[in-house]
Amino acid sequence: MTAQAPESAPQTGTEDLGAPLYVAWQITNECNLACLHCIEESGPGKAFKDELTTEEAYRLIDQLAQGEVPYVSFSGGEPMVRPDFFGMVERITRGGVGLKIETNGHYLTADNCRRLKDLGVKAVQVSLDGASPASFNKMRVHGRFESALEGIGRLREAGVPIEINFVPAKFNIREIGAAVDLAYRLGAYSFYTGKLMYTGNAVRTWGITAPDEAEYPAYFAALKEKAKEYEGRMRVYYHEMGLLEELRYRLKNPAALFIVLPNGKVKLINALPFICGDLRRQSLGQVWQSFQLAWKSPRVSAFIDELAADPSILSRLHRWEEV
Repeated sequence: MTAQAPESAPQTGTEDLGAPLYVAWQITNECNLACLHCIEESGPGKAFKDELTTEEAYRLIDQLAQGEVPYVSFSGGEPMVRPDFFGMVERITRGGVGLKIETNGHYLTADNCRRLKDLGVKAVQVSLDGASPASFNKMRVHGRFESALEGIGRLREAGVPIEINFVPAKFNIREIGAAVDLAYRLGAYSFYTGKLMYTGNAVRTWGITAPDEAEYPAYFAALKEKAKEYEGRMRVYYHEMGLLEELRYRLKNPAALFIVLPNGKVKLINALPFICGDLRRQSLGQVWQSFQLAWKSPRVSAFIDELAADPSILSRLHRWEEV
């Protein structure tokens, strides 16, 4: 799935802005789980060798604050495995930047949830790929459904706003109604989902993870009904647009969004392999200018045209190309 901007972030053109409106920052590729569908191929021992140091991360945080970037998300991997995680959280929230955490929920102890609340984190998004232990545990290798639920419960007790993210698979797609109901019972204010992407770990596991395309119409129909059912109580957000359709739209209307990798490199969007800058070596302003120019590159439009003819090229997303 491509990164989703927060509900509060305005969807606007990039030309008149001095910086992105939203930065989705993968602060580490290390993870305690080894999920079948992980687009980043994260897992135990999968940290990049050149991930930003604490000092470099703090410098980047200061740039984001000085550039008046309104909203940032920390993801991974599992962001909470970084030893300096709470230092980074404190640095960015004290700088006045809105922060969301995207986590698998297994490090949400009562103390950690209280700290997130005290530091002013705007939301915590927990991945909950199933409404039962069987489906969740199959998707999230080394994970425990009960641990995720307990972590979400602690967020609720601490008063931290909760979002739930769900990725469909062959073995959980028919649980979508129950998953939305569960999210509401757990106290979530937003539920996010879309289609499984053919990249990362999913390339190797496609045979056991990918739903039949014929199942998606019923999936989105169920989501439409749930959105009506929970209107005014929980937002049910589903990204029904096909990837190719989305990318063609983004060519004409780039989102004011940076995807920052653990080593500081910036991608145009998760669903493209193109790198448009390096925040370890360049300023935020320089990369922002490169970002806007990169969307106009013939190489980007050519890749999207090639994708229309051969969807399997999505498996190349981690073979980064500078543009």
